[in-house]
Amino acid sequence: MKRHARATVTVLGSINMDVVLRVARFPNPGETILAATVTRNGGGKGANQAIAAARAGATVRMIGAVGNDPDGRDLLRLLQENAVDCTQVRVDADSSTGTAYVMVDAEGENQIIVFSGANATATNCDEERDGVLLAQLELPLPLVSSFLATRGDASVTILNAAPFREGAKELFSLADLVVINETELAAYCDASEKPECANEVADMARTLLRRGGQRIVITRGAMGSITVERDTALAAPSAPADVVDSTGAGDCFCGFVAAELAAGRGLSDAVTMGHRAAALAVNSLGASSSIPTMSEVMQPVTAD
Repeated sequence: MKRHARATVTVLGSINMDVVLRVARFPNPGETILAATVTRNGGGKGANQAIAAARAGATVRMIGAVGNDPDGRDLLRLLQENAVDCTQVRVDADSSTGTAYVMVDAEGENQIIVFSGANATATNCDEERDGVLLAQLELPLPLVSSFLATRGDASVTILNAAPFREGAKELFSLADLVVINETELAAYCDASEKPECANEVADMARTLLRRGGQRIVITRGAMGSITVERDTALAAPSAPADVVDSTGAGDCFCGFVAAELAAGRGLSDAVTMGHRAAALAVNSLGASSSIPTMSEVMQPVTAD
């Protein structure tokens, strides 16, 4: 597979320490349950996607912020060990590093609460930009808007419009590609529940395209994804997976898609590679720790 000489991805996003609780089921309101295990792993949508893009083979720059504390130092070390350039990551002496509290149930589904901490202090550096720009919505919206708008020589801008944020639809016109899941699609379309079929997904996505942007990829978990343009909708199947923990699967998908686009691959091929990577990521606990390398993704799938 031939790659462009400058397969560069610049990621603006959150850097968090994940506190992961393994539970049999999620608690009901007012209920206390016991966790089977608790672990601490590197995370944050931005850091996860940067690591995924790097493991996919891209040259990756990270823009974000951590606190001047042990978690911040551990997370910077994790990014650097994965060959992510952290020269544009701000260390804020007055804030603690962001933290995500993650519950994972017996089916591998998750519920997450994020404390932003130092992420809220991130700044948009004025470095030269090329390749692919990738952002999410765990940082302040004005910062994300500025990052996408000042694209420089970037070939593609990607907005993973997650988590859902009020007002984020105004940013869609700044991105060449928007990536969201079905639940987020419903929220952005002011629908009471997520769409039930592929046609409904495509129709909802087209209402968002009227606000600007060129293409939207709607991820659908085990049902794969649908890439929607104004006149077309292309479905892509997910890869076979034995789900242990779905935390970070969407981030893995986004990072691999960004790396493949930076390498000159078409969107359809990039999405296929993203699905293959995400299917491996859900096979083990953790977000960044479960992201596969490109060599692992390229291994042929064998039947049991």
